[in-house]
Amino acid sequence: MLNRYQAKKPELNFLLQSERAFAKLLGMKYACALNSGGIAISLGLEAMKRVLFPDDAFDKIRVYSNAFTFHAVPSACVVAGFAETLKLIEATEELVLDLDHLEECIKEDLASGRFANGKMILVLSYMRGRVPDMHRVLELCSRYEMQLLEDSAHGYGCSFDGRMCGSFGVVSTISSQANKLVNTGEGGMVFTNNEDMQAFFIFSAGSYEELWRKHEELAPPEDVCIKYKCTVANKSVRMTNLQAALMLPQINVMQERIDQHNAMYNYLAGRTSAKFEETCGEGSSKRMVFIPQAHELVGPVYDSLQLRIMKDDGSAAQEELPELSSFLKMMQGRKYSIAKFSDPANARNYKSWQYLKGADITPEVLPKTARVLVNVCDLRMLCHETEREMEKLATDIAECFQSCFVKCQFSSREEQ
Repeated sequence: MLNRYQAKKPELNFLLQSERAFAKLLGMKYACALNSGGIAISLGLEAMKRVLFPDDAFDKIRVYSNAFTFHAVPSACVVAGFAETLKLIEATEELVLDLDHLEECIKEDLASGRFANGKMILVLSYMRGRVPDMHRVLELCSRYEMQLLEDSAHGYGCSFDGRMCGSFGVVSTISSQANKLVNTGEGGMVFTNNEDMQAFFIFSAGSYEELWRKHEELAPPEDVCIKYKCTVANKSVRMTNLQAALMLPQINVMQERIDQHNAMYNYLAGRTSAKFEETCGEGSSKRMVFIPQAHELVGPVYDSLQLRIMKDDGSAAQEELPELSSFLKMMQGRKYSIAKFSDPANARNYKSWQYLKGADITPEVLPKTARVLVNVCDLRMLCHETEREMEKLATDIAECFQSCFVKCQFSSREEQ
């Protein structure tokens, strides 16, 4: 029963049931469960290369992706063979992919003659559930014949203009690793509407001989499967049926979790503002900004919290505020796993991706991303938290801020 191909009864094949449920949720034809979201991205890129660019060398295919994301995303691009052509794109103030910078890079690549229209892939990461203007993303993909792979590890459940994130691309992926909306410890899925790509996924994941038939309607037609059965390397990266047994009931309560996350986020935002005014003085709430979504058409899932600490006048600082480290340390002392994105050791900071070319991961090359990550604090939220926990969190944020920032300012003024 632990192996997907050894389930004796349909009701015990939790993998197939989970794949069906997620594919239906996203509106995609095919799904294949894997052992991580990272391998899902990697296999997605490999499938796109094999099916869409069969005669092109890797160095002729440009891959664009977020400069602000978790390091599993650029790692997957490297694993898939695109280390030399990966180009990181700046982040905006709202922490989404900068679409202006993306188009600038596309135009530069075309002008250089190194890459051509139709030989580009965008690996779009919805880091921390941050969704850009998908109308413009699709317009750029159409204009430059660029293929889209969506990394929805943090974005499933989110939508744009009523359409689910994870349904826009040729390929999309999710993660069910710990801290995600659906948590199986480790795991992921890859989705597509393309028959050839689904066959590639099934056999890459670890199917062999006639086992592909056990994917039932999620298997492509027989002639497609036969084409791939003996021509794809087996990477043995299937999700176990045990993990899927954890996944299936969580899919059924996903919308409840989303509603709870969003309700608690909005409650926390209001209470934090009020607590600042009470604890730190009138007008102080302008110094703690809950970073908003980049577009009004985003249907959010606030399963994490990103705060930007501002200067006295409410404007963004260009450099890290000297009190930030003590604020984080005090919050951590109150048992919150809060961190700053600007930390070079943070796996979400491009400076830590030292398996990439050194010249590509410097503040000189990515100045906007370096700037917008300054003084941004990150905290994951739990789906079972209530207003009581949010009240305590708001109080702790205000008290720690008052202790570290307000007192320091008073001391500095007294010295003057």
